[in-house]
Amino acid sequence: MFLAYSVLRLMPRTTSPLFSESTPRRTGSKRQPPRCRKGAILILFAVMLVVLMGMLAFAIDIGVMVHHRAWLHSAADAAALAAVAVLERGELNEDEVRNTANEYFGKQFDPDGSGTIPPGLSHWVQLGRWDPVERILYPGTESQLEVNAVRVVAKWQFDSYFGKVLGHASYTVGAEPEAEKGHIEAIATGGRDATGPRDIVLMIDQTSALLQPNSDEYAPGESSPNDYPLNAKRALKEAIEQFNNYVFANYPDDRIGISGFATNTALESPLTSDGTTLQNVFDISRPDAFLYSYDRYVEENGGRYPGEPPRLGLALDGSSQGQTGGYQIVTGAGSRDDAKKILVLIGDGSNTDDPDPKAVAAQLASARIHIHTITVGASNPLMHQLVTGDGRSYQVPTSASYADVLQAFHAAFDRISGKESTKPKLVK
Repeated sequence: MFLAYSVLRLMPRTTSPLFSESTPRRTGSKRQPPRCRKGAILILFAVMLVVLMGMLAFAIDIGVMVHHRAWLHSAADAAALAAVAVLERGELNEDEVRNTANEYFGKQFDPDGSGTIPPGLSHWVQLGRWDPVERILYPGTESQLEVNAVRVVAKWQFDSYFGKVLGHASYTVGAEPEAEKGHIEAIATGGRDATGPRDIVLMIDQTSALLQPNSDEYAPGESSPNDYPLNAKRALKEAIEQFNNYVFANYPDDRIGISGFATNTALESPLTSDGTTLQNVFDISRPDAFLYSYDRYVEENGGRYPGEPPRLGLALDGSSQGQTGGYQIVTGAGSRDDAKKILVLIGDGSNTDDPDPKAVAAQLASARIHIHTITVGASNPLMHQLVTGDGRSYQVPTSASYADVLQAFHAAFDRISGKESTKPKLVK
């Protein structure tokens, strides 16, 4: 050691900082080697893997719930549509409706009929009347006239895949019918309303609304005043005659009445099942006959009624003016307490609010009066707003040919008469 020190003393001095006198010397400490970090990433990966696996497990359980919910919706839709189709085949058979719903619901989970229905699956079938105005289902089958809808409610409780780790052994999608929320349901409407006696009143606008096109046109070999012009009024006459014949031939318990309206109302025929009486109403040669000629309407400055807009509220219910409106006819002479009350309002929707027709329609709806509207000409929002109960709104475009106008009237009356079944459709 002494020898090494002596050699260093004899060596010339250098400028290296290592040997500089100004460089402080470390005393009492030793340089520590860097710590070893091997395995730190592995630990972090292991922690993150647990988190990722938890997220994956959560995603799988959520995916299963979404899948089961969609499956349940599909099954409820299929069951409701299949069941309501039974109503198209005539009078209500509640057992057949329920059996059909059960069959088609099960087929969605067991298509081959092997009986392997998933555990925890349940559903309920309700029959009732769907109100298209309020969009509410009134459950019950006390009156077969009111049954036009089937509701299928479903619920599925199934085991979770990974939720058990978090204390969720199972999940539930859907709810029972009595539950306030969480339903998985399908409501389908369809079928014919004509399953019992009906009292039907046709209310016809007697202003110029139906005397279109302007001016009068006649078929070859026909002329005024003994023939009917080729306008909407003539098409309506022909459609109503076919409607009367069909109804009385197929539903002999039904009765039909007719009224005309403009600024006032006129009773043309009380409720009757006599087709000849109703046909005479449209006879162009009878005294005080319906006016069919637009040219004559103009010549007479409004013809039978003034040319100002009609009062639709009065046509529906004439009690406010002491007149005979549709409500007075459908509940008056010849009406039956057990018959379904139907009003058919036919016009272009022009109106004088005296009284307000929407308020009148609301009152009639509370009295369980069903209102159909047939709008002649351009679409009119008011006519849609007057529909109540099982009623529907129909459109007859007068810009089309006479044949097309006649076909549009036929289509409307076929639906009203029950001749054309309402195709099953989902409403909820």
